[in-house]
Amino acid sequence: MKYNLAIYAMVPALLSTGIYAEEQVQQHPSTTKKWGASIGIDYSRNAYDSNSYLADRNLAASATITYNLSENTKFSALISGHHSYDGEKGDYWDDIWLTATQNNLWAPTDSISMSVGGRVLIPVSDTSIKNDLQTAIRGDIKFSLTLDSLLPGLSISDSVRLQKNFHQYTTAGGHPLEEYRLSNLFAVDYSAEQWFFSTNFVSSKSWSYRDTSYSPKLTHSAEIGYLFTDEFSVAIGMTNSATYYDPDRGPNPLNNLFDLEKPTYYITLNYDL
Repeated sequence: MKYNLAIYAMVPALLSTGIYAEEQVQQHPSTTKKWGASIGIDYSRNAYDSNSYLADRNLAASATITYNLSENTKFSALISGHHSYDGEKGDYWDDIWLTATQNNLWAPTDSISMSVGGRVLIPVSDTSIKNDLQTAIRGDIKFSLTLDSLLPGLSISDSVRLQKNFHQYTTAGGHPLEEYRLSNLFAVDYSAEQWFFSTNFVSSKSWSYRDTSYSPKLTHSAEIGYLFTDEFSVAIGMTNSATYYDPDRGPNPLNNLFDLEKPTYYITLNYDL
């Protein structure tokens, strides 16, 4: 629970920046319980005034159901939806993700480990339905390093992920659709007593069905939170993304990562059942 920069904490923030498929897979603590569930309520917005046409405010709710086959083998389902206060206002379902994770598949030392995971998408969101997305699958390989000898509670990880989308058609509205996405997630997590902090960077590259490559993207997220009990926590955070364009096409978009009006800020309340 302490490593909270994850599934339900990131749902509204990542929806707002259009990179929902890049959220980090949550690091569930070791448990002997076979079944578990988590509920999250999140409010997110950017820094623009509420009356601005650039304002982006969302209220989201999510539920994660987890089945622990063993201490290191877990299955989960994420179901979520959100209410948009700006743009296309209204209530919307988000795509459902089914996840399987095998932790400690390889652990040569007490501080180094490798995990693998897989995800399958059930398309229920308006965007997926409009694009005739049938499903998507993603494979993950993650390497983790705990640094307790340097600072108790500190760990870093790096994940390589490959996603394949399956659309009924290769284009939608005359625009090519994404078929493959290769991404890398580097994360730093730290916890001290009841406090926890997480930050990560995601770089990704995508290709369409016609082998057209899209400009690479970089996403940064950071979160700090407090664990009131073993079941209940609150956290605040921010996330933002930028696209690497050809320098000849305009100014460096990486400046957007440090523009305090561009990020999405959020607060999340999480409860483990």
